[in-house]
Amino acid sequence: MAFTVLLSVGGTAPPLLSASAHDLQARADMLSARWDQMQADGVPSTHFDSLRSQMTAANQRRAFGVGAEYWWPGSRQTVDGWESATDAIWSDTLRMQRAAAVAADSQLHRALGTEPAIQRKERIDALTAATTPGQLFQLSTTWSLEARLVPVDRRIAGAFTKVSGLITRAAVLGVTSDPAASVLVDTKHYLQSDLLTRLAHSEQLIRKLAGLEVDLRARLAAAATTRKSFTQTSSLISVASMYGARVSGYQSQVSAHRKLYSTATSVGEFNAVAAGLAQISNTINRVLKVLRSRTHIIRGVAVYLQSHALSCEETATSMALTHQGIHLSQNQILAEIGADLRPQYRDSRGILRWGNPYRTFVGSVDGIENRTGLQANYPPLVRVARAHGARVIAYGYMPAEHIYARLIAGHPVVVYATYDWAWHPRHDYLSFDGRWIPFIGPALSHVYTAVGVRPDAVLVNDPIRGQYWVKKRSFEAAYGIFREAIVFA
Repeated sequence: MAFTVLLSVGGTAPPLLSASAHDLQARADMLSARWDQMQADGVPSTHFDSLRSQMTAANQRRAFGVGAEYWWPGSRQTVDGWESATDAIWSDTLRMQRAAAVAADSQLHRALGTEPAIQRKERIDALTAATTPGQLFQLSTTWSLEARLVPVDRRIAGAFTKVSGLITRAAVLGVTSDPAASVLVDTKHYLQSDLLTRLAHSEQLIRKLAGLEVDLRARLAAAATTRKSFTQTSSLISVASMYGARVSGYQSQVSAHRKLYSTATSVGEFNAVAAGLAQISNTINRVLKVLRSRTHIIRGVAVYLQSHALSCEETATSMALTHQGIHLSQNQILAEIGADLRPQYRDSRGILRWGNPYRTFVGSVDGIENRTGLQANYPPLVRVARAHGARVIAYGYMPAEHIYARLIAGHPVVVYATYDWAWHPRHDYLSFDGRWIPFIGPALSHVYTAVGVRPDAVLVNDPIRGQYWVKKRSFEAAYGIFREAIVFA
């Protein structure tokens, strides 16, 4: 029921409807609650400061449970103004936050470059679903942070990839990677952290990864150098063994250095191992220098002359076997080797075709060299020698240095060279069974038994010319064409 109230406020008594005043109070209370909700939905509280001050003043004095101001004429317009201002605050804030979110989405899209369409659609859907400034603010904040982290994460990913590759190389080299473990754990934690935490710790992680990369590269370089030192020292020990030097002590020292290498975690430790290996190598080189400076002649090797035009390799083998007390004539060796008597010919391409001396003797042992007869290479000779109980140390392709080492160690060596101790170009032919055969025709090849060495020459038993010294430079020129030999005990 409407009724008129005469209220004395400030010395005046404006007549208002009681129902109207109470209605304005209710609308004001609803606005206050709405402001609280808007603040909870992301509208900054400062946007309401002026309105809240006005409402506080209107509610400061109360009459009949209603703010005194609501009894005055014009108060409805005041409340209407508050509501209009509230609607404007909401729409303006919503519009600005949506614009910020759209801008953040574009920024992230540019930072990512090419991205899956479904990923972009998920952000558009999230933008559409957002209905409050707070939700839009959260989206814009998240996407802005993600955009800032895109280049950072790429740097971290690149650094991590480099470090992972170095760790793999380290594993191949047998290098332990102590510093890597903690940094890799930090990287894992980084990837699992929220955006703000990642942003706060990204630079520190990048510095750690960069430092680890530098450390690993330095250690890998030192490790690679040390590995080469192991190879060089082991090779030198092998050569020393060929010379007959006692190498067990050197091998034990190398084994000890391998243990140090396996636990090394710094450049200094790797360099120390390399320095130790260098000392071992220097010691071996001094021993080899002494051995090479002396004249070594193997005793107990007979000197035979060949009885056939082309039986030099059988005769050389027969001589070498006498060092082991095995007496096997060249004819016995020939008989057990066998012969491929098929003549040579040139095929439609002009390629010389003939038998395979790695299987048997090629042609006639009494024939004309390179035309009706050739030779047998090392495999059939080794087969026959072993069949008679001979001990063969090594055979096949080997450098001249190995020949000298074996001679110093007391092992006679059957060597394939040229008859005139000079170099000749090769004109390899194709065997009937499809193997390319070393061949210097029309120049003559020859086979000798090397039985001694001195700093400048090699002592050979020549199946045609007897025993004599040949200068090393001539020996290496003639032997270097084939580099094939048999080392006997």
